[in-house]
Amino acid sequence: MVHSSQSNPDSSTGASTMGADVSEFFEGSPVPTFAIDNEHVITHWNRACELISGLTAAEMVGTSNHWRFLYLHERPLLADLIVSGTIEQSVNVLYRDKPRRSSVIKGTYQIEDFFPHLGEAGRWLSFSASALHNPAGQIVGAIEVLQDITQQKSAELALQAAHDDLEQQVEARTTELKQTNESLIGVNKKLNTSFLTTIKIFSNLIEMRADHLAGHSRRVAELARLIAVRMNLDYQDTQEIFVAGLLHNIGKIGFSDELLATSLNQMSGETLGAYQKFTVRGEQLLMPLEDMAAIAHLIRSQQERFDGVGYPDRLAGENIPLGARILAIASDYENLQNGTLLQRHLRHDQAFQMVLRGEGKRYDPAVILAFQEVITGVISPTAESHVEIFTSQLKPGMVIARDLIGQDNFLLLSADHVLDERLIAKIISFESAWGVRMTIWVKVPSKENATV
Repeated sequence: MVHSSQSNPDSSTGASTMGADVSEFFEGSPVPTFAIDNEHVITHWNRACELISGLTAAEMVGTSNHWRFLYLHERPLLADLIVSGTIEQSVNVLYRDKPRRSSVIKGTYQIEDFFPHLGEAGRWLSFSASALHNPAGQIVGAIEVLQDITQQKSAELALQAAHDDLEQQVEARTTELKQTNESLIGVNKKLNTSFLTTIKIFSNLIEMRADHLAGHSRRVAELARLIAVRMNLDYQDTQEIFVAGLLHNIGKIGFSDELLATSLNQMSGETLGAYQKFTVRGEQLLMPLEDMAAIAHLIRSQQERFDGVGYPDRLAGENIPLGARILAIASDYENLQNGTLLQRHLRHDQAFQMVLRGEGKRYDPAVILAFQEVITGVISPTAESHVEIFTSQLKPGMVIARDLIGQDNFLLLSADHVLDERLIAKIISFESAWGVRMTIWVKVPSKENATV
């Protein structure tokens, strides 16, 4: 319930700026939002604020204690600086190197910061404040809006941690490689798992800016891998195609939000020219990594056409790398369904038929045949023995058989990850927090484990 301030009954400020319409806005908003009057007294404290702060509207409205939400000691918030008219002078002092001016509202700042006292492990928040004016244009209060960006920041930190962990593993395992052939096999497998985990996390970060892309690269990579297997490619080539699928959109990382949201068939002129540079840009981003040279080449050639009228090099037929010919089909099949190529989203069967119609023009007929066999189920995606179990059945030592995907379609654990008690407890806590019952695919190395 939204409460009105009772601290200054003679003031008309609250009545003139915080009327019924505003109260209904606060009550219905799922975003943590509060407002203060020109005396820095809280007039509104919505339900979302109560949930994230643990402080109720009953104990906050009518006070000037909004600082308690974020800090242990009293200090002004953005809304206070706006009401005081000191935001230009004070914001950089209070939020060193963190404020960003809003590109939409003049005089408004947006801040991102970590608050260790929120929740069990702290939270990252993005917050901004705007002035409330009376009909005469005078500032009579301010409204402050907050957004929990902990998931995004956690993904960024996880990526950095994965890179750091990979470097440490490489250094430590290099010594072990010199000792025994047995350790060589084990270390290579672990490094490969860490490498793929890092790549998967990075592909998630690329997709976080556009909701319709969530999980897209992972699906493209898996479909491309299955096509490669069907065409009897060796392990190395198949692995390179899989990684290229995960990173095929890396060249779009600098695109504006508007360009990311525009379907290809709506583009023309400069917009289309900017879009078509993403394959070359993707190659350039990966070229400094010597081990990624072959993958970079596949990414460059993914928009070539079998009939020779593609880009950037107008290659034709078998002059196009086979991995790029596979990637073209896998990515187009997914893009037809998520609205990237057309303004409308096709059903999977419609996308399948449209891809088949491109045989000999956009696509290699041999790859089309393998694609058709994969989609129609001629081959099984998995030859290993796997079992799907509930989180309550997980045991230390079990090996994840498939990538574990959490809310918003983002990666939690990569396939081949060995579970321990800490990870199992973490998975169960996520399940409880999300209010869903999860099932997880694990590998079954023996008949004994198959009965779990």
